[in-house]
Amino acid sequence: MDFSDQISRLARANQLGAELSAEMQSWGASDPYGAEAWIAEDRLSWELRLQVSRPPSLAEWGFRFGEAVNHLRATLDNLIVAIARQSSVADDKQLNALFFPICGSSKEWKSRQKSLSCLPEWCRNTLEQVQPFHRLDHGGTLEHDLLLLLRDLDNKTKHHFQVKPDLAPQSVEHTPAIQFESEEGAAASMPPDTEVIIAPFEDGAVLLRHRTKGRIESVQGQYSVTAQVQVLTTDGRAFGATHLLAALWEYTRIVMEHVIGEAGKAEDTSVA
Repeated sequence: MDFSDQISRLARANQLGAELSAEMQSWGASDPYGAEAWIAEDRLSWELRLQVSRPPSLAEWGFRFGEAVNHLRATLDNLIVAIARQSSVADDKQLNALFFPICGSSKEWKSRQKSLSCLPEWCRNTLEQVQPFHRLDHGGTLEHDLLLLLRDLDNKTKHHFQVKPDLAPQSVEHTPAIQFESEEGAAASMPPDTEVIIAPFEDGAVLLRHRTKGRIESVQGQYSVTAQVQVLTTDGRAFGATHLLAALWEYTRIVMEHVIGEAGKAEDTSVA
């Protein structure tokens, strides 16, 4: 059987992911954001505020992410259609009803059997082997199953045209040197009363707030702020966009190679 078109589509999805990663890295390397300490008017607290000089292209990145996800899903769907065509299925109605099933339960799998009935038995058996619901048979969970994530993200991008990622601060490190107006104020402000804030990635967002009991004269020190482009799943979980896309691509490749390998075995058996 010839699966060159499907292999090319998988390679295209990988290329899209690489281009997206390169764009994000280029943005990060341009020193697009920083942070600055702001002392309150009453001088009894100070804040570390985010300064964004070059906003990230989140809408464009979301579109690119969705395009790569759609390519991965389509690669699996086209793989099944190719197997059907090369197994002498010619009825357009049957071919149009075919897609790669991704099922979270045995009940859902059984409901797909009618549309898969035109496929050879070896293919139906192979598809069942890779179904997510089998994780439950071995004490696993479906929460992080990559095929289910691929299915859900693909449905989301089809209905909403693009994933809307978020850029979230991942860590804030600061070693401040606070100069108080008096030694009494410095002593009264121990231990430090510091609050780390989960803030949106936008100019002026407060990342850290430090309250004192003595008046502050000045704040100096070193800081480090790291951020990650995240994609939200339909159930609200957040994943790093490039890490998730790489994992989805790798798992799609594994599933695809398994199916192609079984196709080769079936072909060898029929020839023999």
